[in-house]
Amino acid sequence: MQGQWAWQVVLVERARSGFREIDIATATEVATAADPRWHAQRPLGGIPEGQETRVLRRHGFREWGDLYPNRQRHMLEQLLDLAPGCSDSPAVVDLLTMAIIGSAEMAGHCSRWDRWYLKSYETMAGHRFNFTTLTVEPNAWGNATSGRGTVLRRLDQLIKASTWLHENTTVRPVHGPIDPRRPYAPTHDVTVGWGSSETMALPDGSADLVLTDPPYHDDVQYSELSLPFRAWAGLDITHAAGDAVVNAAIGHNDEGDDYTELLTRIFGESRRVLKKDGHLIFSFANRSASAWTDLLAALEAAGLRAVGCEIVHSENERDQSKRGVRACALDLMLDLVPSGNPQVLTHYPTNDLDGEEADFLRAVAKWFLRVGDLPSGWRSECEAELAATAFLGRRETQT
Repeated sequence: MQGQWAWQVVLVERARSGFREIDIATATEVATAADPRWHAQRPLGGIPEGQETRVLRRHGFREWGDLYPNRQRHMLEQLLDLAPGCSDSPAVVDLLTMAIIGSAEMAGHCSRWDRWYLKSYETMAGHRFNFTTLTVEPNAWGNATSGRGTVLRRLDQLIKASTWLHENTTVRPVHGPIDPRRPYAPTHDVTVGWGSSETMALPDGSADLVLTDPPYHDDVQYSELSLPFRAWAGLDITHAAGDAVVNAAIGHNDEGDDYTELLTRIFGESRRVLKKDGHLIFSFANRSASAWTDLLAALEAAGLRAVGCEIVHSENERDQSKRGVRACALDLMLDLVPSGNPQVLTHYPTNDLDGEEADFLRAVAKWFLRVGDLPSGWRSECEAELAATAFLGRRETQT
């Protein structure tokens, strides 16, 4: 790539109904992969310098199109051209387009071969852009017997989800932000909308529960990881605004806000929409003491009170892309209510898991359960105590 890498076809997977094999590629298959009729026409734009994108640039990728073999890129372009003619319904066309663009995560020049199962893994496996010298060019359309992340598989799952939804619920379709003046429709079971976590389209004190997957400090660079999809969708790829993360390459975050202040606004909005007895529940994991104190400071400033937590196993223990790497294996489930609600009894961790990480999370839990009444000077004391644990004592790094 860019004068540094030359890709050579080594193996091929052949699959049909009831049959699958991996074999050395024939001369015909090698020639087909290199056929000049596979040509790309859509410019996808350049790859910016960033915390995660730098691994791509370091290995010679300069344009988002560089991530895709000519044949894969050609097929994706053809599918995108065909999508508008597949239905008279704009919503259906949008879903078809999303399925095609979603399959672009299996970028053939940096989609790695899974080391436990015979399948490829997405380019941003483990929330990181990865590069490997044994890459996998997927069949962009796919087939019914094998494949992962292909357009056919995505369409199949969309059909299943849509069928279940129509059979089991009455859905209010929303194609944009919810109008805060009309937040509910009593005849509908589910209302789906999109917007900002800083400005939810809900009245004050209306929600029983806010269940969220929060930003994990600098662990997941949402903006950078979304850029390949944005490139295929023809959206701005300079930088996607709105992700509440710390990015060492561009400053605290994309808008220059302090991370704690940004979290405070987000959790403050959750506090606003919660009923007096409503709960905010989420899990968190990180190897950085300062990431935890940033989180606790934001929850305190947002007017929330901790009422319970529990140490639980996380998906990282079974995630194929994170086996054998230094990832947190446990999460801390956190439960908070609006301050001023004395009715909820505090739940202390009861899980008796052993190990350095569990001991570390028990130390975190002790401080978390004081949110709502954290003492003056708590932050430096908390960070020192966490940094002294065996889990962080040797080296403090992020997940």
